[in-house]
Amino acid sequence: MLQFLYIILFAMSANPTINLQKNVWTKLPENHFKNATDGKSASQTTEVKLNADDQYLSIEFSCLQNPFVAQNSYTKHNSEMYNQEVFELFIAEGSAIPTRYLELEINPNNALFSGWIENPSQEAPESLDFVSHDDAKIIHSANKTSDSWSGKMQIPWALLGGKSDTYRINFYRIISLKSHTNSDWSGKPDTCAYLCWSPTMSGEVPRFHRPEAFGVLKVEK
Repeated sequence: MLQFLYIILFAMSANPTINLQKNVWTKLPENHFKNATDGKSASQTTEVKLNADDQYLSIEFSCLQNPFVAQNSYTKHNSEMYNQEVFELFIAEGSAIPTRYLELEINPNNALFSGWIENPSQEAPESLDFVSHDDAKIIHSANKTSDSWSGKMQIPWALLGGKSDTYRINFYRIISLKSHTNSDWSGKPDTCAYLCWSPTMSGEVPRFHRPEAFGVLKVEK
């Protein structure tokens, strides 16, 4: 039992922490996400800020240096939009390393992905339980320019089981690094960058589903 608690405390101390005061926007000090494979900082700028009130966890983000943003073709909610460019958020209530967490994605076309991930191995998802767009009740928007995009998500605390004071959380961004001729293109490690706020250090193959890398979100109630 003591060894288990030590592992949790070590993971939390090694990972970044966000402290949110109620109704105060807080910007992440890191504006260059890290590569999932080796933790090296990306050259592209990713800006994220958060706010918490009684109803919502609000996220606003900007993805800069994104020259192929117009080539994203997914427009349907809960589609395989992670094959192209997305901004992602994984979150779970509590301080322990989670084996179940909510995965949210939004793409430049304002399509939304929402589902609960079961990941008991903490290495690869075992199952996905989609939350329909109507049931998720997330208020969201996305806007594109010629070489960047930005977005907003207002996530109801009710979707997370009610407002708590501690969560494990991570943010991700997929960036296309080359032009694609087919609209149904699918990203690969040699054509896209797979970036994390708190890097997953997954080695040769980029992977996001490593919850031991999640940071800590502290929310003033």
